[in-house]
Amino acid sequence: MSRYKYDWNQNKFEKFIKEGRGKGQAKDYKPWLTTQDVPSTGRRSRVPGWKTGRLHHTLSDNEIDYFYLLEWADDVIDIKEQFPLIDLEVAQTIASDMGVKYPAAEKSGFPYILTADFFITIHANGQTKEIARTIKPAKELDKQRVIEKFEIERRYWTAKGIDWGIVTEHEIPQTLVKNIEHYHSNYQLEPTSDITLPQMFSIADFLKEKLRSSQQTALEVMNSLDQDMRLEIGTCLRVFNHLVAKKEILLDLTKKVNLNKSARSLVTIVSDQNYKEGRA
Repeated sequence: MSRYKYDWNQNKFEKFIKEGRGKGQAKDYKPWLTTQDVPSTGRRSRVPGWKTGRLHHTLSDNEIDYFYLLEWADDVIDIKEQFPLIDLEVAQTIASDMGVKYPAAEKSGFPYILTADFFITIHANGQTKEIARTIKPAKELDKQRVIEKFEIERRYWTAKGIDWGIVTEHEIPQTLVKNIEHYHSNYQLEPTSDITLPQMFSIADFLKEKLRSSQQTALEVMNSLDQDMRLEIGTCLRVFNHLVAKKEILLDLTKKVNLNKSARSLVTIVSDQNYKEGRA
């Protein structure tokens, strides 16, 4: 049941509380568990967040995949991973009412703090709400102890008035995730030793105009601009990836992206005014 790689006890609990784990908003949030706190199995990752401006700690392949979907979703405004069910008395009472044993450390007997893999703030239609999501491989869902733990979580979040749900790999569109992952690291447009940031923005404006009007493939447009502007090969491709990450160039990311298709048929260009506002 435990994800902790060390003995869990009251001293550890009090240390976590003192550190402010499970508290804060956006860049100031501290996850209850970090990649250093769990055993070295699976893909543990620390990924820079677009929305929060901090590193996010994901503890499995499915978690990082879901994180990319949250980053891409326009209505998601904050992402808190490894969010604790910190009201231990409520959680233990729920387990007692269910007639099941609440998970506790074998050595110390101290109760574990359960966590929702993601606690998400959504703003849509003028309203803001919070939801909790737990990520789990589908093959785990028929295990009795897993079912019991999830029922504790469900009842806990219901008592708090929070929508809770389980996400498996079957709800995660892999093509979309892989495309988002590809563009994710290009969110910030960085200067080089030869090109200043204002010059990069000018290249971006010029690239958008060329993609909007050219009969060439998207890749041909970028390669031609690199040559015409005497840029290092790949510069315009990097700018293109940045524009996709910023949603100033729109692609159908539910399908494999083919840059050898006609630029006009492949991309949709967001207005220049929107892009200039996004630079601020």
